[in-house]
Amino acid sequence: MIRNHASGWLPEMRKDDYAVVEMSSLTTWMKGGLDYIVLKSLDTSGIRIISSVLGQSIALDLYLRQVDDMVEEFTEISRIMEKTGDCTMKRKKLFQLMGKANSNLADVIIRLG
Repeated sequence: MIRNHASGWLPEMRKDDYAVVEMSSLTTWMKGGLDYIVLKSLDTSGIRIISSVLGQSIALDLYLRQVDDMVEEFTEISRIMEKTGDCTMKRKKLFQLMGKANSNLADVIIRLG
């Protein structure tokens, strides 16, 4: 059922635990925290919004890990350049790393903006 509504799949399976509770006696329409939400009434629109937000959260986590990996690579390149005054990385690999950084930036802005 999810595949019918998904716009794309992440390269690895990610999960997030999030409780959704319906409580008709709630005085406001919703109350929430980091890992739960209590709704006065749960309907299709609420499920759609919760699913969208959780999906974006998981996608942002993926981008965060990718950016962390790239920062490590750039840091190592910078250390070598500082020490030797030269870039020993092959030109193709450097361009690939820069392209990946730009692609991730564009993905975050376009898909999750």
